[in-house]
Amino acid sequence: MAKSLGLVLGSGAARGWAHVGVLKALDEMGVKPDVIAGCSVGALVGGAYLLGALEEFQTWARELKPLSALEHFTLKVHRGGLIDTAPAFEAFRSYDKNIEELGVKYAAIATDLASGEEIVLTKGSVIDAARASSAIPVVFHAVRHGERWLVDGALANPAPVSVARDLGAEVVLAVDLNAVPRVLDRFGNRKSGLPALPEPKLPAKPGVTGAVAKLIEDTQAAIKRQIDFAKARADAAPHLFETAYAAADIFQMHLARARAVADPPDICLQPDMRDAMPTAFDRADEFIKEGYRVLMAERGRLERLMAD
Repeated sequence: MAKSLGLVLGSGAARGWAHVGVLKALDEMGVKPDVIAGCSVGALVGGAYLLGALEEFQTWARELKPLSALEHFTLKVHRGGLIDTAPAFEAFRSYDKNIEELGVKYAAIATDLASGEEIVLTKGSVIDAARASSAIPVVFHAVRHGERWLVDGALANPAPVSVARDLGAEVVLAVDLNAVPRVLDRFGNRKSGLPALPEPKLPAKPGVTGAVAKLIEDTQAAIKRQIDFAKARADAAPHLFETAYAAADIFQMHLARARAVADPPDICLQPDMRDAMPTAFDRADEFIKEGYRVLMAERGRLERLMAD
């Protein structure tokens, strides 16, 4: 008899497209998770999957560009944040169920804004739980849940392996989208420098036309412009949003590593999205493919663990 599988879907904003690829790979293998523990975008994708709304969620999320996102949300500045996500989540209310009705154990991880306590949501509305789990502080409004105000679960447990085990998973497969903080790669390795532009080497043979020589000159000038632009970009100071993104990545990376020491998964997938910004929803196909790839690379090991 196969062991019960717990799937942990970690935080990571638009990188969460990789979760879709992992789920597609599991479906291809004929493997259904017995437990799904999600944090932030992981709670969103896991919830949409269990509600049978994953295709609709993908269609909606693919439309999210930095500016068009405001068409789906409501810009409503108050003490809890800049953007009210309620209108977007209400669009999926017809798919909603109580977590207890899903047939698969599901948990969404949120953080108590008052105490910093990790809150594991395993009852009530799937949509409300996912919304609370993904309420990025300052950006999105905090979500009222009973007597608590909840925000993004990534502040407490970005890859909730411990929760999956508490819910009975015998084998835990975790997807960590923040294994390496990659947002500010352009500020690293400055000492190595950029490649020098080679000196022009124009054709010396009299048979070569002036048009060919001009083409070579133009090509080398274009290369030089690209190198100059790359150098200027590398030398530029971090701007506000880059700093915020990087800080979030670094924080989640260290927290996920610390939590993994105490609660290691049986398999940890780390999709390679080194240049992915949190708002890169337009790169869905690329990230889905990467999630599929990393799962299939571990297919044999997963099957052995499930059968042992």
